[in-house]
Amino acid sequence: MSIKIGKNILKELGGYLRDKNFNRIYIITDDKVNELHFNYLKNILKGFDLRTYILPQGERSKSIDIVLSIYDDLIENNIDRNTAILSFGGGVVGDIAGFVASTYKRGLKYIQIPTTLLSQVDSSIGGKVGVDYGGYKNIIGSFYFPEATFIDPYFLKTLPTRQITCGLGEILKYGLIYDYELFEYTKDRLCNIYEKDLDVLLPIIKKSVDIKEEIVSKDKYDLGLRKMLNFGHTIGHSIETYYDFTKFNHGECVILGMTYESFIGKSLRLIDEDYFDEIYRTLKELMTPIKFNEEEIHDLMDFMRNDKKNIGENIAFVLPVGRGKVDVYYDIDDKMIINSLKGEWI
Repeated sequence: MSIKIGKNILKELGGYLRDKNFNRIYIITDDKVNELHFNYLKNILKGFDLRTYILPQGERSKSIDIVLSIYDDLIENNIDRNTAILSFGGGVVGDIAGFVASTYKRGLKYIQIPTTLLSQVDSSIGGKVGVDYGGYKNIIGSFYFPEATFIDPYFLKTLPTRQITCGLGEILKYGLIYDYELFEYTKDRLCNIYEKDLDVLLPIIKKSVDIKEEIVSKDKYDLGLRKMLNFGHTIGHSIETYYDFTKFNHGECVILGMTYESFIGKSLRLIDEDYFDEIYRTLKELMTPIKFNEEEIHDLMDFMRNDKKNIGENIAFVLPVGRGKVDVYYDIDDKMIINSLKGEWI
């Protein structure tokens, strides 16, 4: 798998595809990316036989129904195993395109072109593909690695503020789980990042990708070390699901999840008050924590108990244990989780 990162790196895509003898390309994108950037991609791919499937933007598109619709379109267009599937969009598009590529005719080669900050630093790296089902996020899926990933900050120019926030959630997560210096560097440059200063963003993107690549290379199929990437995701996924994937984006929920899970870490004395305050002050600049009521907490706990990361009836938590360090726990008392969600400490 090849990862190419840099300004205007996408201009190398045509040459890459010719070198790999791909003449026919099946593009999966969403309506917003299609509107903003398809002409740019089309100019780069002059001379190629292109077919395009456009899905509605948003998490609700990450469904079996959309996958079946894409299968129908692939059959109708007589797409064979010599065709490359090209994922052109954010995390939802990447997950769907990768899942389709991994399953159609027992596997087509595919290429990732992530267009959001979150997908550039996280979801396009690591080979996880899948869809949501029955209200549960990513519960159907597999590991399927792209042939190449082209990460071009060109696309970040059109990102709305909320999408920058989503990407920041994953970047700050890398700092908290693996590289405290990245956390410090990023939190001190939030204004530059929101202004889309590519001279600041590009090294942050490269560092984030390096961290995820290093973790994935040591644990390709999520059996050990890679579990640290789930910091913020146990509570974060439950919040995302509780609001039916409509109120908050994934990255926003990860930020909320890291806040509550850091409070659990402090309550267990895994981290000290000063470090928790530093995490809390940084994250609340991006997302204001919520004080959940008892009924909401009951539902959130139910979603957590059905999380795919769990072992038996034990909810899996990744918790901070020091600056830039985390560990996995399966024996957190429900009262501790409930207390964090009540938010009396906010």
